[in-house]
Amino acid sequence: MKKVFSGFTTFAIILLAAAFIPLNAGADGDPGLLVNGQWLYAHPKAVVVDVREDKAYMAGHIPGAINIPVESLQGGPDAVPYPVKQEEKTLGAKGLDINSDVVLYGAGRMSAFREFWLLDYLGMRNMHVLDGGIEGWKGQTATAKTGLEPALFKARPVPSKYATTAYVRAHLKNPGLILLDARTPAEYHGMVALALRGGHIPGAININFQENFHKGSTALKPVAQLKKIYAGLDRRKEIIVYCQSGSRAVTSYFVLRLLGFKKVRTYIPSWVEWGSNEKLPVDEVSYFNFVPLIKMMKSLKK
Repeated sequence: MKKVFSGFTTFAIILLAAAFIPLNAGADGDPGLLVNGQWLYAHPKAVVVDVREDKAYMAGHIPGAINIPVESLQGGPDAVPYPVKQEEKTLGAKGLDINSDVVLYGAGRMSAFREFWLLDYLGMRNMHVLDGGIEGWKGQTATAKTGLEPALFKARPVPSKYATTAYVRAHLKNPGLILLDARTPAEYHGMVALALRGGHIPGAININFQENFHKGSTALKPVAQLKKIYAGLDRRKEIIVYCQSGSRAVTSYFVLRLLGFKKVRTYIPSWVEWGSNEKLPVDEVSYFNFVPLIKMMKSLKK
């Protein structure tokens, strides 16, 4: 693929001058999934992808990065992926093919991991996430838009990375399965209900996705610390991660992949769908309080 811009020399100089973030690595995991500025400098052919919305990208991005907003690949309140043909069209128009070597970054603690999971599900293999995202970037930024020539993106979906509601329900009593709830303890125990019901899927264990990060930071904790957080999980079992709408779950999905867990799925519809379907079982069930909402709606009508 030929890039439709010039100026990589400037990009390299900027990177060389940057205060690099330490690389997060693990001996028995997949350390290549998480990279830093120094890695970018050493891999100039990698395609850097900013997953933020266009407005944020144009306000300032890593020099040479192209823009593929995660919202262009997922939609709806449960953030499910668009049909595969639509994904192929979007990604191909941006210049990616299934073998592209890409480095994803975004803002906050979720966006880059959302796109990582989706591309992983579509069958891409050469993917990395920039630790700390745009907040952790120490180099200069650019406002000029960068693009690639269109390419043919032919997806190879991997069903074993995606759990549907039907799949979760059918495997609730499977002893070879671990359900991992990545929400807050208050959500897990039903003290906060963000769907028709609060609580958690029967048998699920709770590890808040926030535990993956340094306090007040968008950078992940060192692998040694992450290993301790997930030490109780049996690597021989399949793990299904869920949260409210999949956005937090994919962060934990990435961490598990980083640590070398092989059998991991994300339940994207998550609690938005499960908690709102009264035919599905719930532990520590509570119900959403509609009274404040009704009062607010009445006041808006006045």
